[in-house]
Amino acid sequence: MVFGIVVVNVLLAQTSFRIGEAERHLEELSEDHLELVREQATLSAPGRISAWASRHGMRLPDDIRILHAPGSGPGEPTGADTPSSSTDPNGTKGSGAKGDPPT
Repeated sequence: MVFGIVVVNVLLAQTSFRIGEAERHLEELSEDHLELVREQATLSAPGRISAWASRHGMRLPDDIRILHAPGSGPGEPTGADTPSSSTDPNGTKGSGAKGDPPT
């Protein structure tokens, strides 16, 4: 019986030591996390990024132009069906609107 009580006390002491160690480790990790969040906020500041870009020869464009690949029109996405070329579920040409009779 005495041996059992001693064993339980030893296990409780070991568990208490492990909990204390885990709490210290958690506190260290929390401090590291806070430091990393502050560093991330500093590094992602728009003014800092703009200054870095200027130092490395980057600049804002004078004008913005949209380039289109040959054969594709600026107003029509590739692969888009026109209403006159769409077909209904029966395979007949129609307006493409739901409920329209086949033509």
